[in-house]
Amino acid sequence: MAPIPSSRRLFGAWLVLVLVAATVVVDAAAAREGARSRRGALLPSAAVRHERWMAKFGRAYTDAVEKARRRKVFAANARHVDAVNRAGNRTYTLGLNQFSDLTDDEFVEKHLGYLQHQLRPQEINNTAAAAAGVSKKGAALKDGLKKKKGAALKDGQLRYMPGSVDWRAQGAVTEIKNQGSCGSCWAFAAVAAAEGLVKITTGELISMSEQQVLDCTGGISSCSGGDINAALRYVAASGGLQPEAAYAYVGQQGACRGFGATPNSAASVGAPQWAGLYGDEGVLEQLVASQPIAVAVEATDPDFRHYRSGVYAGSPSCGQRINHAVTVVGYGADGVGQEYWVVKNQWGTRWGEAGYMRIARRSGASCGIATYAYYPTMGSY
Repeated sequence: MAPIPSSRRLFGAWLVLVLVAATVVVDAAAAREGARSRRGALLPSAAVRHERWMAKFGRAYTDAVEKARRRKVFAANARHVDAVNRAGNRTYTLGLNQFSDLTDDEFVEKHLGYLQHQLRPQEINNTAAAAAGVSKKGAALKDGLKKKKGAALKDGQLRYMPGSVDWRAQGAVTEIKNQGSCGSCWAFAAVAAAEGLVKITTGELISMSEQQVLDCTGGISSCSGGDINAALRYVAASGGLQPEAAYAYVGQQGACRGFGATPNSAASVGAPQWAGLYGDEGVLEQLVASQPIAVAVEATDPDFRHYRSGVYAGSPSCGQRINHAVTVVGYGADGVGQEYWVVKNQWGTRWGEAGYMRIARRSGASCGIATYAYYPTMGSY
């Protein structure tokens, strides 16, 4: 047999090496694909995800330029959500929701709205306020309140402290509501606290009108933010808020229709109280054991607005700029002993755990939840 020329032998060897290298590359790619498949299905492109998200949440834009801008914002938020969930080092998970095409500033402007209450002269000068009868059926506070930039509660006020509380299970919490693009969280938190007290006291759960509170509280309170304490003062002065169905929420402030209307006496509550807690979550537990309590938290972090499930723990600095009003309707611990607050929000049922959130309790990561507490009573001024 004639010898094979050296050039052909070299070509053959080169071809073999190319084939081997190609096989290695394909196998490596398959391995990566398999690993990614085991971790979960590959995510579609940002454009596809945005289109699906738009369809789910009914979002439409004015023109192609606006859509392109929103898609860019959406993609950045989606990357953050994916990164947090992929890291797996939080006690909570995130998810895309109705806020996912908003920048941080837009979200704060349109969906928060807690303003720190303004002290009235009698609140500054009064050094004590009776608190017996905070709830006729709840645990009574023994020693009352003392005022120090508000009412700071004394230690050892409850005769009995339950290990967990959930006012939802007691039928004292109405359905999840939605404030929309109006900074009226202050009105919703005040109303939820009043709804809870009325149920605890009378046995009747009434869904009351946040729109009436938004329209009629006055002062600084509007869709640009408001004062929970002022809202509760109006709720008491109204003689009983109208039912939600009779004075429906429209998401913008209008003329007050509450003046001159016959009070809904079944929904009447008495003078409100507020307490400066100075970070003492034990005092907040005492109050929540008695009734749902309106509070304020810092909701600035993207993790907060994209919260989906689990026990939310804020950063060490979370709580320095409280800007969102919510209602604490309980507290407890999960199966691994992680303590939490049960928080009713008003961003609809597609946010969080069907509209609720669990925030870390007694961990220093509760985002200012134990800064101020606001609640109605059945007492008089």
